[in-house]
Amino acid sequence: MRSTFHLLEIGKRGLIAQQAAINTAGHNVTNANTPGYSRQTTRLVAANPIAFPGMQRSQAAGQLGMGVEADSIRRVRDFLLDIEYRNQNTNLSTWSVQQETLSNIEGIFNEPSDSSLSASIAEFWTAWQTLSKNPSDTDLSARMAVQQKAIALTETFNHIYSQLDTLSNNLTSRIDTKVAEANNYIDQVAELTQSIKRIEGLGDNANDMRDKRDLLIDQLSLLGNVNVTETGDVYQVTFGNQVVVDDMTSTPITNAIAGTLTGGEIAGYVTSRDVHVQGYITQLNIMANTLATGKVEVTLPAGTILPPGVNIPNAVMDANNPRKLAEDTKHTVDGLNGLHKLGYTLNEPATTGSDFFVSANGGPITAGNMRLSQNIQSDLKNIGASLRTEMKTNPDGTTSEVVLKGNGGMALLIAGLSERTFSFNPNNSNGAVTDITNFEGYLQSVISKLGTDSSNAIKMVENGTLLVEHADTLRLSISSVSLDEEMSDLIRFQHAYSASSRVVTTIDEMLDKLINGTGIVGR
Repeated sequence: MRSTFHLLEIGKRGLIAQQAAINTAGHNVTNANTPGYSRQTTRLVAANPIAFPGMQRSQAAGQLGMGVEADSIRRVRDFLLDIEYRNQNTNLSTWSVQQETLSNIEGIFNEPSDSSLSASIAEFWTAWQTLSKNPSDTDLSARMAVQQKAIALTETFNHIYSQLDTLSNNLTSRIDTKVAEANNYIDQVAELTQSIKRIEGLGDNANDMRDKRDLLIDQLSLLGNVNVTETGDVYQVTFGNQVVVDDMTSTPITNAIAGTLTGGEIAGYVTSRDVHVQGYITQLNIMANTLATGKVEVTLPAGTILPPGVNIPNAVMDANNPRKLAEDTKHTVDGLNGLHKLGYTLNEPATTGSDFFVSANGGPITAGNMRLSQNIQSDLKNIGASLRTEMKTNPDGTTSEVVLKGNGGMALLIAGLSERTFSFNPNNSNGAVTDITNFEGYLQSVISKLGTDSSNAIKMVENGTLLVEHADTLRLSISSVSLDEEMSDLIRFQHAYSASSRVVTTIDEMLDKLINGTGIVGR
């Protein structure tokens, strides 16, 4: 026959199972604002029934139920949504870093402003224009203006280059920091994996530890493209093209992995440094070098006295002076330096100009090493502003060639370089944004490209933010804790708990009647 205490056991199991469900709901409520926490549920199942023992099967109902059991406590999580969120998170962090870098580059160029490169070059051309009107040796103020504006121009190039170089070094430092941060996450993931395997090896679900591990993977996805593989007892994490967690073993990454990443902050910093910053350093160097030595065609006016040794093919020369041009002649020179060498300084006898811009280290001129020639810095008379010379009779009866000090033809030609087209990319190999254009046009092309790059990065960040928020919303719709839902569950489980308590109370009354009321009939 049935055990008298059978129903008492069913009631007890109901109490235990409903209490476990209430405890889980309470755990969810207290972790409603915990980052990375996934909602947990208690899986209630009917306990295995028992059959009445006997030699033969009786006609009585068999398979007597044994109540309810809390089979397991599981977290609610969608692995596929985790993958989507991490992919979008990686992409967003890549563009966020690039957008920040491009914004910094825009601030360094600071266009348009009174201290920008375009303002400096405009003032430089204006100073030459003024000198063409006052080239004599009686008033050197115009020459001083040329000298000072030239120094200001070189300092502007130097300053922008220095700022970009500093930004590049800062990005390298950030890469080092982010690599160390990634290694910290990787070590924690390996340690948690070890704890998870130990706990789940005993048959339990390590829900909270899995949440912590997934949160670390989310944070790791900010730094680079991460991929998680979990099949059976194997748990692997790949960062870039390197397996960094293999079950309980972690392998630290080095800076060498930075170039293999296709997304994340580390890849963003690498792209920012090697593409954006280095790209605009290259453009700045092209502008500085082209201004000083780039090929440019000018028109030498009739009457120009060519320096000794300078021959212009097909030029028509004066019959009385083989160095004097008889008509306007086009001639290609090597930038401002090459043109300045065709002019004459205020020194006597007539002396041609030297290189106007030089490099500080003797190598090719770049934005970082560009300097005004020391000859011009030390003596204003070494600025070649004239295109004419004349013969002067000395007291001893000899003659010598001297500069025509009132001529400002060279200063006017140099001022006119602002409208001349330079060859910025003569071999189609130096990365120039365009080839034949004037200096101001090239500078505006560079600034326009910077603006386009920055605008594109901003749009990618905006789009990436929307995609991350959408992926996170989908994930939270499944995994996040809803206080309203948990309150409803608490009420539902509380009623079930009360009902199980009522079952225990009922069987208690029955037992009391059986024990205390049996055998007293007729008393």
